Amino acid sequence: MTNTLNNSVYSDFKSNIHSPIIALGSMSGTSLDGLDLALVKFNPPSDKVNKWRFSIISSSFISYSGTRWEKDLLKAYQADTYELNEISKNYSEWVSFQACQFINLLSNNFPKVFCSHGHTVRHEPENRITQQIGNTHELTTYLNIPVVCDFRISDVQRGGQGAPLVPIADKLLFSDQPICLNLGGFSNASWDENGVRIAADLGPCNIILNELMRKIGKSFDDKGDLSSRGRIDFETLDKLNNLSYYYNPPPKSLSREWALNNILVLILRIPKIEDALATAVEHTAWAINHGLKKLNSEKIFITGGGVWNTYLMSRIAFYWRKKIEIPPKQIVNQKEALCFAFLGIRRLRGEINILSSVTGAPTDSCDGIVFEKKF
Repeated sequence: MTNTLNNSVYSDFKSNIHSPIIALGSMSGTSLDGLDLALVKFNPPSDKVNKWRFSIISSSFISYSGTRWEKDLLKAYQADTYELNEISKNYSEWVSFQACQFINLLSNNFPKVFCSHGHTVRHEPENRITQQIGNTHELTTYLNIPVVCDFRISDVQRGGQGAPLVPIADKLLFSDQPICLNLGGFSNASWDENGVRIAADLGPCNIILNELMRKIGKSFDDKGDLSSRGRIDFETLDKLNNLSYYYNPPPKSLSREWALNNILVLILRIPKIEDALATAVEHTAWAINHGLKKLNSEKIFITGGGVWNTYLMSRIAFYWRKKIEIPPKQIVNQKEALCFAFLGIRRLRGEINILSSVTGAPTDSCDGIVFEKKF
């Protein structure tokens, strides 16, 4: 077992720097809904004037519902070291199998690399700790292509937040968008300030909404139907909106632990589930506007699963009061998987894929652990 590639593979990526590259990216977010896969063709710039271009060839969403991961990913947050290592290895093997099944359905356009985010179970950058399960050598079990994973850990060990990671892709793939906002487990956004990319987690999103829905045996609030029927608890909302995190400047990032201990604990005191959901949605929309309102922009570009929550989007629009752009469905659903495919190929090309202006680390870096199958 090795975490390094032979030099010929690196040289292949570095010697053909202007040639199109096909990569498979995966993402499992804190909303705990499932695994996203995106097969993407990237066209590198031919010179300093041109830009990176991409097209999603194919994509897939594998729901955790009905699988062991519906329970085991929740278990992972509380597991001891031995159990967590076993869960991580098993999850890596499962992700590898899903990636292999996906690739086998393709008649051509096979990827040259698989780039996996893993699933975050612990994130304490202030203590230089972050952990994503599913970033072990077992990712190569069913794959005969290089694997790049575990993008966060080195940045955190250097003193950075290790998050958000997609802003390098926002900057190079979506440069025509003044603000890129993603509605996943958390809402996070990136933007340019005087040519420097800035980013931050703005607040909780689906992580709280989905957790509330699990209390009534459902995985999510379809189109925000239940939350739209609730009444906002303004006393609780005021407490949430005054949490100190929202008044700290970027770079900053959030964790599941923070969301459960600071947000969910207050919202669960609201007796009716409809009212709890309505209050959570209002706080999510408020936090987004609070984090972005000082920027001189007339538009936000929104992706992520939260886009399909009609009620949430109506509340974001209520606060923002400017233009909102929603891209095609495939980009809405698969943007983060797409972005990790991009981070992975930049890792193999030896190019910067983590921005210090975003994470707060001392320097930009080229991060990610690389595995290849050992025969």
